[in-house]
Parts: sequence; structure tokens; C-alpha cells
Amino acid sequence: MAQPKFPAPSVFLNTLLVFTIITSALSAQTPAPSDIYVGNGYFSGEYYNFFTDQAGSNQINISDYVFYIGNTYTFHKISGNNHPFYLSDIPNNSSGSYHLGTLSFPISSDSTISKSDGIRSSESMTLTIPASYSNNLHYYCTKLFHTTMVASLNVDVLPEDDSPSYLNSSRLIITEIDRQSDYIEVTYFGTGSGVLEEDTTITNIFGDSITLASRVSFSAGQTKNYVSSLSGSGHLQLTALDASNPDYWVSAQDNSNKGYFFDEQVIANPLPDVPQGEIAIGLQTVVSGLSHLIGLADPNDGTGRLLLVEQEGRVKVLNSDGSISQSDLMDVSANLTPLVLDTVGYDERGLLGLALSPSFASDGTLFFYASYSKGTSAPDFAIPPDTLIIDETDYDEIDHHSVIIKRTITDDNSDGIFDFSDSYVDTEILRFEQPTANSFPVIGSNHNGGHLFFDADGFLMVAIGDGGDANDTGNGHVAIGNGADATNIFGTLIRIDPDGNNSANGKYGIPADNPFVGHPTYLPEIYAYGFRNPWTFSQDPSTGEIYSSDSGQNFVQEVNRVLVGKNYGWRAKEGSFLFDPVTGNIGSLHSAPTIDGLEDPIVEYDHDQGYANIIGGHIYRGSLIPELQGAYICGDYGPILSGPGELFYVEGLNDTPLIKRFQIGVTDRALLTDIRAFCVDGAGEVYFVANSNDQSSLYKIVPLAHIEINATDEIELTVTGDEGSQITLETSSDLDFTNSQDTSVNGGKLIQTYPLEDQAFFRVIAE
Repeated sequence: MAQPKFPAPSVFLNTLLVFTIITSALSAQTPAPSDIYVGNGYFSGEYYNFFTDQAGSNQINISDYVFYIGNTYTFHKISGNNHPFYLSDIPNNSSGSYHLGTLSFPISSDSTISKSDGIRSSESMTLTIPASYSNNLHYYCTKLFHTTMVASLNVDVLPEDDSPSYLNSSRLIITEIDRQSDYIEVTYFGTGSGVLEEDTTITNIFGDSITLASRVSFSAGQTKNYVSSLSGSGHLQLTALDASNPDYWVSAQDNSNKGYFFDEQVIANPLPDVPQGEIAIGLQTVVSGLSHLIGLADPNDGTGRLLLVEQEGRVKVLNSDGSISQSDLMDVSANLTPLVLDTVGYDERGLLGLALSPSFASDGTLFFYASYSKGTSAPDFAIPPDTLIIDETDYDEIDHHSVIIKRTITDDNSDGIFDFSDSYVDTEILRFEQPTANSFPVIGSNHNGGHLFFDADGFLMVAIGDGGDANDTGNGHVAIGNGADATNIFGTLIRIDPDGNNSANGKYGIPADNPFVGHPTYLPEIYAYGFRNPWTFSQDPSTGEIYSSDSGQNFVQEVNRVLVGKNYGWRAKEGSFLFDPVTGNIGSLHSAPTIDGLEDPIVEYDHDQGYANIIGGHIYRGSLIPELQGAYICGDYGPILSGPGELFYVEGLNDTPLIKRFQIGVTDRALLTDIRAFCVDGAGEVYFVANSNDQSSLYKIVPLAHIEINATDEIELTVTGDEGSQITLETSSDLDFTNSQDTSVNGGKLIQTYPLEDQAFFRVIAE
């Protein structure tokens, strides 16, 4: 069936608030207290925190209460001056909104207030609702441009018996239309039963509308159908609750589901626990005592050194003997936006990624991704001004700029090594704005992504988050969510040619085989999109397949096999589950049609075991642990700021992928750290970086016990194993080890030599 023609964009903009401004789900007939305490304001939910006590410890939903005609109420503002509080019941003549409207009855106050300044911290106002009152009472923020912060109070006559609860009309959404049959369907997305207090018009993004009469009742999740004159032709159904996104309206196949759109449930336990796997590994501490370590890079230049990336802007050099060079290879800390790592203890900004050119050993070229202060440099990708809104006056809408910079090091002393003693030139190739997080501006900005690597074709791939905050909504987020919108750079994996110049800014190239080259609106840089925060992704060096984790919102963490040009579902889905961007819950639709074009994860898990955030990793192609060949190693960060994390592996990638927990050590001990990132060296061995006890460490995943024998003029034994287990080297003159000599391997590592003429047998045991 052909899709109907959509209305002009202005219709979409004018009706957007129907779907994005939501207060509580239902108003129960509970009498409001005579004293109500108003806390801080915000741009979602009920717009203010309300309490029944002056200390602000007993928070309530104001929409759950009824204000009775003839009663007297006092509102006390106990905190926050950014959103002064006031009342109106006569709309503003110029806008028709109750924002900055007037009030039909007088109020008394302990200070001078009006409709434009309201009550602020430590101020109060008292009102008595007149006996003959028949208007609609609203509260609002008196800031001139805070026009969305308006909500109604439930006003009723004193009941002689139990009266019905009132519906929150903003949770009534059109879910199906059949223009040829003049059929329109409305579903209530609340969690209880109630009635409409007044006549209410519901409109969808296509311009279809229906006016529901006052006292119409709905139960939780109930769908009702109506006859209404509709223009045009076509039959459409809403597939996901992301009602403001036309991609989630689909052509209806038949009429069998009419009246059965929604069967909402908050799925508390969406997925089974991650099971214990059969593979046991050991851990080796490579280096400790670092600061906010976030990754490593292996120059693979014959020196044996590793480059350690610290989030605060430094790249340190770990020498082959285990020492840290006194001078850093790189330090961009002075250019970073101010971080809150040392005050809040958590930050998603900083020096977030480092990728060495495939020819770094000969040309000294590397690339890094960092959170730079805004300065005066213009971004290549700016956030649309109409999406910028921050409810904290102390913060700017734009927090910082994410930059990708090429650094070319010159081997000035001709020693064949690129290090701190050499000069360099930095060339910025890409810059874009990052919005301040509305919900928690104290951390500045979140979901910044930042991991980058070179793919098998020599192109630079970069992971970019959805712009932060929560639910892919708020400051800096487009109406349909940044993840779903491939016309912006957020929520994507991009692929660029660092040696080219056919980009819009002329500083990098667009590979000709990128999926959206020539697309009229999608960014040609994008390789795949629909991500929330794909912090770490990687390419299997054997197969070329790309794997990426994606951090979920509240319930589901996922691992994806990334295919070119695909949409990975955020925010219509969290993992494989339909997602509600209003409540942040996952739920199910009754007989939901498939959302075409969305890729589900290959594995996913929930938070039941204390998990909080997936950390993506690598396909194992090392040699130390043969049973891990071809498995994907990843982990969970662990509870934020409280640890510990968890180590996982995914087996059966080419058949039925399964995620399992590693056994750590002989007796399966728990980690003592969180997990920040996974890294791989030139030999394909996997490491992870972690924080504990206010320091960062680098750990290597190793066998429980391993022995390497090299024979030249003498026999050299290198024994490695799990540092948390008891490792013993057994040396014997007979094959059955009846006369063995045992040596304890302290710290999981031992090097010994024997004369070549000695005939001996060796084995290692982990206990």
C-alpha cells in the first residue's frame, strides 16, 4: 500500500509537544495537602519537584493529588531560583497558553510577586479556590522563554463519595489511522484508569486529529477507536512509542489489530542471567599507579613499548622492561575542557581515543579524539539552534567541542623511534559541538564516544555517541532522537579517509564505498547509525567483521555485528526491546508489527546481576589461550563509582552467539576493579584498563599457567600465569615427574635458565 503524503514540516513542529511533553501517568483522587513545598524545576515530567515537607525529603507527584474548591493552599518554594513558580487559569492573550497567563482569583504572599516573577527560594503564596470556581488551574515557570513548563492541577468539588481519577491527556496518543474508512485509534499510555477532565484534542505528526469529550474514560493501556473525517487515503499504524518519528509508522496489512495497539508492561527481568562459562583465564597486572587510564596503543616498532592513554590528556610510554618513561609522548591536557574527574569522580570527556597510523613505525603519524574547550574555532558540525535548551542558567547549551586531530611526529634525532624528544605538527581534521547534559550538567556532557581505529582498508573509523543526557532527548537532541537521524553526526560510527580532501571542510576524504555517498540528506561520513554510546568497537583482523558494544539506557546492554549502512535501532529500541523515550522503560506492543530496517544485537544482557554498562572489546586472535580463538572478549563496567566489573566472552559468533562469564583464576574470584576499556597488542593479546583505590592499572588476560621454552646456548624458561593463583614450575628428570623439583612462581611470572646439556622435563601447575 502506498504511503500517504505527509504534511508540511510545520505540522510536525506544531504537534511535537503532544508526544514529548509528558507529566505523570495518572491522577489519583488523593486530597492535596494544605502546604505544598516546591523544589527545583526542570524541563520534563512534572516540571518541578514537589514535597509534603519543608526539608524536601518526602517527594510527591503533584498530578496524583486533587485541589478541592473552597479549600486554602499554600505553595512554599524551598529551593532553586532558575524556575520561579506561579499560577494561572486564564490563557495569555498573545499565545493562548497558560504560560504568563492571569489568575481569576487573588493570592496572598509573603513577598511582592506577579505572573512574571513568581515565587523563588524561601518565598510562598497562599490561595483559596472560590466556591463557584469553574476554570482550569495551571502552574508554570515565569521565565519568558520557558513556555513548555506548564501543567494543570486537578481541581474538583469536595466529593460526597469516591470520584473518578483524571487522565493525563498528554499520554493519549493516536496509534492508528485509516483515512479511507474515517477510522482513528487512540491509546492511553498511562498506568492506571481515569477520565478526561475536559474536552481534549489529540493530534499526530501527520496532522490527523480527534477531539475527545470530557469524562471519557480509559484504563491502562486501553485503545479506543473513533469515526472522524480524515483527508487523503492510506492506512497506517504506529509501531513504537516514538510517536514523533514517521519512520515508526508503518502501512497496516489488515484491520485485525484495530483496538489492540498497546499492552504496556515494564519488563523488570527482560533477559536471563549471563551464565558462567567453561573458559578459565588468569590476570597479570602490567602496570599500576596511573591516572584515569582509558586505553593503550601498540606501536609495534620493535621497541616492545606500549603507549598508555590517560583521560586527562596524556599519553605515557610503558617500556619493555615495565618502567614508565619520565617524559610523556603526548600531553594535550591544557587544551581539554575542564574535567570533573577529581571532584565528581566521573567524566565522559577528555582524551578519549588514540589510533596509530598503520605505518606509524615509519611515518610517525597518529590520530586522537579529545574534548576541547570551545574557544573561537567554528565546528564542522553544529547543533541545530532550535534543539538547544538547558534548564540550568549556570550552564551553556554547548559544553565543548569534540575534535579529531592528526599528529605528525618528525624523527629529529634520527634514532628510528618517534618519542617525546621529537617535534610534531598537529592538524585538526574534524570538529563538532557537544551539548550540555540537561539532566546532570555537573558532568558537562556524556555519551561522547571517542574510540577510533584504522580498518583493513586504511580508513579511520570513529565512534560517536548520541549527544548524551537520557532517552536521546533533551538539550541538543532532534525531535526523533539523534540516534535515528542520519542527517547528524551523533549516534554513529563514521568512516573517513585521513589522506583525502573531498569532505565538506576539505580536511579529510569520504571513501567512495561509504553507504550514504550521494544520499540527499544523510551524512556521507556515516558507516552505520542508530547507536546510543558505542564506546569501544573493533575489527576482527581475520574476517574483517566489525563488532561494537552499545551502552543501554536502564535495562539492556548489547553487542552488535556492525554491517555497512545499517540502523541499530536507538531510540526505537533498547537492545531488541521496544523503547519508550518518555519513561525510559522497555515494554511490549500487542501484536507489534516489525520495524523494518533495524538491526538487533547478536547478544544482550540486563542489569539483574549488578551490571550497569557494557564495555566493548575484541575478537581474540592471540596465541596464549587457544580455546579463546575467534571469541569476542568484552565486559561490564560494574556499578558506577562502586565496582567491581565483570569479564565476558561471546562464543559461537558464526552460529548461535552466547555471552558467558569468564572463570577468573582457579577458584573463580571476583574482580577488584571496574572495567574502563579493552585493548589489544600487536600479537593479538587482550588487555583491559581499570580503576580501583584511586589509581588506574593495566591488566593482561593470560592463561592460568603457561610455559614458553627457548633454546640457544642454554634453555630459557618463561613461566607466566594468573597472579591470583598459586603457580608452580615442576622440573623433573623423568617424564612422569615422580622426582620433580618444585619452584613457586611469585606474582605469576618467572624466568629461569638451564644448561643445554641438562636433560629435564618441565611443566607448570595452577592451583
